Amino acid sequence: MSGEGLNDSVRTKKNDCRRKLTVIPPDAEALVSVIIPCFNQAYFLPEAIESALAQTHSRIEVVVVDDGSPDDTAKVVTCYPDVRYVWQPNRGLGGARNAGFQVSKGEYVLFLDADDRLRPKAIEAHLSCFATHLQVGFVVGDIDNIALDGSYLSSPRWPLLQGNVYEDILKVNHVANTIAVLFRRSVIEDVGGFKPSCSPSEDVELLLHAARLFPSAHHRSTVAEYRRYPNSLSRKGALMLPAILRVMRLQGDVVKGNPRLSEARRQGEAYWRDYFGKETLKELLANAVRCSPRGFTTSLATLLWYVRGRLFVWPWRYRKSLLRAVKRRFCPAK
Repeated sequence: MSGEGLNDSVRTKKNDCRRKLTVIPPDAEALVSVIIPCFNQAYFLPEAIESALAQTHSRIEVVVVDDGSPDDTAKVVTCYPDVRYVWQPNRGLGGARNAGFQVSKGEYVLFLDADDRLRPKAIEAHLSCFATHLQVGFVVGDIDNIALDGSYLSSPRWPLLQGNVYEDILKVNHVANTIAVLFRRSVIEDVGGFKPSCSPSEDVELLLHAARLFPSAHHRSTVAEYRRYPNSLSRKGALMLPAILRVMRLQGDVVKGNPRLSEARRQGEAYWRDYFGKETLKELLANAVRCSPRGFTTSLATLLWYVRGRLFVWPWRYRKSLLRAVKRRFCPAK
């Protein structure tokens, strides 16, 4: 299998409407698949694998997908005989997740990035939430942010979502990361998996799609630790901003004719322009200080094309920092 997408038999139907699930209460013996895509993250991979194997829930299947990584990913996995190893040529994060899903067997599925970690009771907390919300297709917990060395940074918290979750996620990123989500297997099958065409924001597209088709439940257990560091994907604003806005534009066909959802999408686009626009501005500052003309030009072009007028409503401290950085680099004191 290619890993680029799921089979045609499980692709999403065009006439999106709320799906009805066959309600099967989770039990203590439910098999849960933890899928870990890895590309150049061998250094962190042991922590991710061990956090999955250390779950208090007894039946865990761990699948590591080596996405054509040139590092020691394969060597790391050999240290864990209970972990299934899958290799494929590099197809990106979405393609690796799809490949892992295709070989997995769990009734429930969790996608864990190779540089992140699960809390020991993560799966137990998720299944407990499923047990009290039998009709939902996925459940969402909280995360903590950790630094490069694994030390604690912060605990971002969003309101517990109820009602029209699709509308709420359209407006703002109420689900911090897919590592905080446990899906029923049938949900991933029904939405057609991760769409590589939306890379590297295919996780947001999948969450929006799933929320549009299925009810969900949110709980307050901290289930995962998300590693934040300068080279992490979420800090690459010039890469993420065009991708996330492409995902939001795709929602246009879905919300067309619905003023309330159309307004939610408009708010969501503004949210993402601010969020990744500021990350892009930080990249611009860093490229100015490093005297990297190519990086500076890319960041500047991204801001001008995708953020546009919102640059003028941002806090003054960002523009002042930019001016100071440019002055230090290009107008040094005599």
